[in-house]
Amino acid sequence: MTQTPLPGVNQRVDRYPGHVQLADDGDIERAHNGNLPEFMNRQMTGVTVNDIQGSPFQVDLNYRGLRLSPLLGTPQGLSAYLDGVRINEPFGDVMNWDMLPEAAISTLALMPGSNPLYGLNTLGGALVMTTKSGLTHKGTEADFSIGSFGRSRLDLGHGVQWGQGWHAYVAGTRFSEQGWRENSAGRLGNIFLKLGRQYGGTDWSLSYTQARSNLNGNGLLNQSLYEIDRRAGYTFADTTRNRSELVNFNLTQTLSSKDQLSAVVWQRRSRRDASNGDISGVWTEWLEGCETAAGSPACSDPNAPGYVTQTATFNSSQASQSGAGASFQWSRKEERHHITVGSEYTASRVSYDQFSQEGAFDAGRVAQPDPAAPLVQDVALRGRTSTFSLFATDLIELGRGTHLTISGRWNRTRVSNDLGHPSPFTSEAFTYSKLNPAVGATHALNEKLGVFANLSQGTRVPTALELGCADPANPCVLPTGLQSDPYLKQVVARTMELGFRAKPAAGLKVSGAWFRTASQDDIVFVRSGISQGGYFTNVGQTRRQGLELSARWTQGALQWRADYMYLDATYQSEGELPGPLSTAARPNRFRAGTPVAGLPRHVLRWGVDWRASPSVRVGADWLLSGSQVVAGNEDGGRPELGKLASYSVLNARASWQVDPRWQAYVRVSNVLDRRYSSFAAGNLDLFPGGRAVQPGEAVNPARFVAPGAPRSLVVGVRYEWD
Repeated sequence: MTQTPLPGVNQRVDRYPGHVQLADDGDIERAHNGNLPEFMNRQMTGVTVNDIQGSPFQVDLNYRGLRLSPLLGTPQGLSAYLDGVRINEPFGDVMNWDMLPEAAISTLALMPGSNPLYGLNTLGGALVMTTKSGLTHKGTEADFSIGSFGRSRLDLGHGVQWGQGWHAYVAGTRFSEQGWRENSAGRLGNIFLKLGRQYGGTDWSLSYTQARSNLNGNGLLNQSLYEIDRRAGYTFADTTRNRSELVNFNLTQTLSSKDQLSAVVWQRRSRRDASNGDISGVWTEWLEGCETAAGSPACSDPNAPGYVTQTATFNSSQASQSGAGASFQWSRKEERHHITVGSEYTASRVSYDQFSQEGAFDAGRVAQPDPAAPLVQDVALRGRTSTFSLFATDLIELGRGTHLTISGRWNRTRVSNDLGHPSPFTSEAFTYSKLNPAVGATHALNEKLGVFANLSQGTRVPTALELGCADPANPCVLPTGLQSDPYLKQVVARTMELGFRAKPAAGLKVSGAWFRTASQDDIVFVRSGISQGGYFTNVGQTRRQGLELSARWTQGALQWRADYMYLDATYQSEGELPGPLSTAARPNRFRAGTPVAGLPRHVLRWGVDWRASPSVRVGADWLLSGSQVVAGNEDGGRPELGKLASYSVLNARASWQVDPRWQAYVRVSNVLDRRYSSFAAGNLDLFPGGRAVQPGEAVNPARFVAPGAPRSLVVGVRYEWD
C-alpha cells in the first residue's frame, strides 16, 4: 500500500495506524461477484450497500456510516482514487461506478478514517485503486458470463512487454441486462489503454480510459405495491446516460538510494444526460384540497376550471464536466524517518441545464410529456472549482517495532457559480481553507500481535450543486432548480481509532478496531414535498462510532472468514429534518442521540471456500444485516413507518479449473430467494397498490423501500494465457 494517493511511496500494512483492508485482482476474480461494489459488500468489513435504484451500478456504498454514491443529493463522505486521480465527480462529489474500468483494476485499498493525505471528501475513508500494466499482468485474460434477467458480461485484458522496459496493457468491459425490476434495463462499456516504460530509475506510464453507460433505475417502491410485486416500480422512467474520458500520466523517478520523486498529471471530462418522470406538485396539492371538497366541480368534473389532468412532470437534464490537475511529491528515506512532501492543484468546470415539461402518467405509471405543454428551461449553471493543497507526512521509527506517523494537509478551495433560470445569470463565489492534521502510532508487542491508534481530521467543501440549492424558500428538483443561495459551511470530520492485528495460530489472522468519527456541519439534502424537490443544509453535529472485527483462517483445503461491525450513528445536536412528512403539526425533530437513518446497527458476515479437489472449488457467503431506521422517521413520531426489518442473504459459488488456461464457474445469489429491503424512507403515496389516488380519497403517508434482488444464477467461463 502507499502512504498517499500518488504511486511510488510504499508502506507496510503493519506500520499503518488504521484498520486498512486490501484486495487484489486475484481476490476479485476468485469471488466471482457481479461488480466491484458487490465484491466490497460481501468481502470487506464495515461495508454495506443500499440498492436504492435497482441497478447494480447505481448503488449507495456505506463504510462506517458514510456514503459513496452515484446519486445526486446523497451526502458523500468517502473519496475515491484511480491511479492517483480523485474520481469523485465535480458536480456533487458523486461516484459513478459504471465508469470504472473494472477489468483493469489491479489492487484496491479501503483506507479508514479522516486521513487528510487523501484530500477532500475523506471524512470516513478513501477507496484507493490502481490499474494493471504489461509489467504486472503479462498475457491474456478473458471472462464471459450470462445469467438471470438477461444479464451478460464480457471482460478482456491483454498485457505485453518488450525490450528496454517498455510495456503496454489494454482492457475492456461490455455489460448488459434486462434488469430484475420492471423497466430496469441497462448497458455499459469501457476501454482502458496503458503504455509505459520502466528503465533505470525512471518508471512512467500514460493511460486512457473511456466509458459509456445507459442505465435505468426505478428508485424506491411503495410498500403496498411491494407486497403485490417486488419487481414493480413506483413511477417511470428514470434514465441516466453517462460518458467519461480520463487521460492520466504517472511518473516515479528515483533520484538516489534515499530520494524519490512522484508526479501525476491528468485531464478528464464527462457528460451526464438524465430524464425522469416526477409527480406533479400541482396534482398533489389538488388531491389534498379535494379530500374535503370531493363534490365540487373542480374535483369531480374534468371539464370544469381547476380540474387537474396533468399528473406528472417530465424532467430532463444535461451536465458536462471537465477537469485537470497535477500532483507532485518528494520522499526521502532516512535511517529512522520516511518523509514525504507534496502539492496538488486541481481545477474543474461544470455546465448544467435542466428542463421540465408538464405531462401525465399512463396506466403503467410512465410519465408521458404533453406535446402541447411548453418545454421550460428551469435552470442554467456554469460552475468553476479550483483547489490548491500542500501536504506532508513523516513515518518515524521510534524503536524496534514502534512507529509514529505525523501528517498534515492544507487545502484552499474556491467555488464560483453563474446561475440562471435560465437568464439573467447571477454570480456567487465562496472560498474555503483548512489545515487538517493527523497523528498515529503502531507497536508490535511481539511477532504475533500488533496494536495501533490514530487521530485524524478531514474536510469536504460544498459543491456547485449544493451551494446552488441551499435555500428552503426555493427548493430544487434533484439535480435541478439551482439559484444563488445561502452560504454552506464546509464539513469537518475528526476520527479516533484504536485497533489490533494478530496472528494467534498458524493460518489464522485476526484484526479489529474501535472507531469514532465526529462530523461538524454535515451537508444533507432534505425534501420539501413528495416530489424530488428539496434543498441542502448543514445539520450541526453527527457522530458515527463502532467496532469492527475480522478473522481469516486457512485450514488445509478450507478457507474461512468472518466479519462483524457494530455501528452507532447518531445526531449530536438539535434541529428539525424537513421532508414530505415533516409538518408544522408533526415535525421530524432530531436531538443528541437520534439515530441517522438507513444504517444497520449490526452487520455480520461469514464465508467459506473449500477446495474439493485440485481443480474444483466450492464456496458460500452469508450476510446478516440488522434493522435500520426509516428515513423520515428518525424521531420515531411516525409509527406507521416503523423500522426496516433485519435480513439475511445466502450466496453460493463453484468453479472448475478445466485445464491451466480454462475455468468454468457458476454463481447463485440469494440462494433461498429471501424477500428483503436494504433501505426505506417515508413519503406520501399517490399510487397505493399501483392505482392512482382519486379526488376525494386521502393521500396517506407510506413507507417506500429498496427491494433486494431475488434469486439469480450466473454461469461463465474464464481464460488466462501467459
